[in-house]
Amino acid sequence: MELKLTIDNKTLEKYNKYYFKKFPKRKKIPIESPTHPSINKWMIMKRPMMNDLKQKWKDFIIWFVEEQGLTNKKIEKCQMTFINYFKTKIRKDCDNTVPKFILDGMAESGLIIDDDSLHLIKLTLECGYDKERPRTDILIKY
Repeated sequence: MELKLTIDNKTLEKYNKYYFKKFPKRKKIPIESPTHPSINKWMIMKRPMMNDLKQKWKDFIIWFVEEQGLTNKKIEKCQMTFINYFKTKIRKDCDNTVPKFILDGMAESGLIIDDDSLHLIKLTLECGYDKERPRTDILIKY
């Protein structure tokens, strides 16, 4: 079987409505882009900032999985392909798009059992360009 999930700006708008309803005193949007932050950016952050970013993404992905009706699906073994479509043509290293925070959120939500090598047996990263609709497409084969 195969699932295709898409995180785009419409997804983020919907999440922001949920987020600010839940936390009305907060002013800053939690997730700024529909693509996972680059490993180059989060690896140089101080530990508290990195943990905060990781938590924001995990909370977002838990919400996203629930919105898709996939909470506790508990996929046993799978292969995943992450295709990041960026809004600019600025060169990006594909290996810096590692979706660590997304995978952690998927495991926490119960969509997948775990993101270890016994359960996630293949991970493919791809990059593309789409000025009109930047997004992350996630293909899960199980």
